[in-house]
Amino acid sequence: MTRWGSRVLVSIGALLAIATGGVTLHRDDGAPLARKLGLPFPTVMAHRGASFLAPEETALSYRLAQAVGADFLEADIQRTQDGVLIALHDDTLERTTDVARVFPGRQKQPMSAFTWEELAQLDAGSWFNATFPDRARPEFARAKILRLDELLDIALSGPSPSGLYLETKSPERFPGIEADLVKLLARRGYLTDAGAPTRPGTLVFQSFSAESLRNFQTVAALVPRIYLLDEAMVRAQGYDTLVTAAKALGSGIGPVGYYAYPWHTLRAHRAGLLVHPYTLNRRWQLRLARWFGVDGVFTDRCELAVPMFGRRAAVDVDSLWPQLGSPGPAR
Repeated sequence: MTRWGSRVLVSIGALLAIATGGVTLHRDDGAPLARKLGLPFPTVMAHRGASFLAPEETALSYRLAQAVGADFLEADIQRTQDGVLIALHDDTLERTTDVARVFPGRQKQPMSAFTWEELAQLDAGSWFNATFPDRARPEFARAKILRLDELLDIALSGPSPSGLYLETKSPERFPGIEADLVKLLARRGYLTDAGAPTRPGTLVFQSFSAESLRNFQTVAALVPRIYLLDEAMVRAQGYDTLVTAAKALGSGIGPVGYYAYPWHTLRAHRAGLLVHPYTLNRRWQLRLARWFGVDGVFTDRCELAVPMFGRRAAVDVDSLWPQLGSPGPAR
């Protein structure tokens, strides 16, 4: 959330609190739809795992999110040159890996120019230690990029399967990725061969691409679909136009956090849509968003959001590290 958006939200929250005499605006208008879809309410999506405390989209990040009780492990799905589905946010590898050292001269190339064998050689955690020394841990330096199959191993490792909230990242670069994703999820037990969820409430698809959501509608119509909205989309098309499009595409919207105002959320609810804004990381943002009536949040701070949203009691994160195992899957 931008600094400007943060200030506006604080100001609006203060004015509303004064105007209402401190009476909460909290409403659960989206709860009936969440229950119909089998989704936890309010929902906590661990954005790239517990990514405030561990390198994003790595094994330790997802294991920590699982341990603190996040409802969903959120991941950005892309495809390697040789067809392997992986969890990675950026189009290139330079921000979160040592690609410049391992493959000098190739750091500006898109991730899709690399094979899985090449990606498996990269260090995907040392950048975190250098960027956030106050949160650094020695084991992060051994973190690796995850194949989606490896994320599924983590999700299926608990007493019950963790929810997966999966985004097709830049899907126009990966024709057919929706069908590939559905095929893998069916093989691993999250979907039937017909594309229906085997356990309601444990799988959601999301995308900024309307075309990608339409593809999911074709290959797995019964899985909830969330239309992600950024500021540029709202400026270009208008919020109400996008809400109308989202209604045709799926079950809800995922707006950037400073569109989580109560009047925006109410309009989405009236259209029969869930509202899951991104990416809210401060206590006041989480509290205000729920006060404004959202149905869940994407957050890097799932260890804060889980107890704040009443999903589970708070846990001592420091005590969890010894239980989380190695920094990456066995290879």
